[in-house]
Amino acid sequence: MKNCWEIRNCGREAGGAKVAELGECVASKENFGHSCWGIAGTLCGGEVQGSVRDKHGNCLVCDVFKAYNRATGTAAQDVMVEHSDENRRYQQVLRHR
Repeated sequence: MKNCWEIRNCGREAGGAKVAELGECVASKENFGHSCWGIAGTLCGGEVQGSVRDKHGNCLVCDVFKAYNRATGTAAQDVMVEHSDENRRYQQVLRHR
């Protein structure tokens, strides 16, 4: 399964083309490539985003969210099985909101 940075081609993954300019994305650093909407500081719409609440509107129309969100995502079950550690950490994030 592709990570968000592979789908969005943002270049902020470890060793990516835009790391020098924008820094490595927190989704890459935290290995949250299938749950990027759950953490602040990701690159969405060409801009580094703020809080999870602030970027929520962008996430609702994003292909990554549509595929991987745990409620209605087309590949949600695959994320939960194939990336169980990430899913466990994502569930912890949700509980602490």
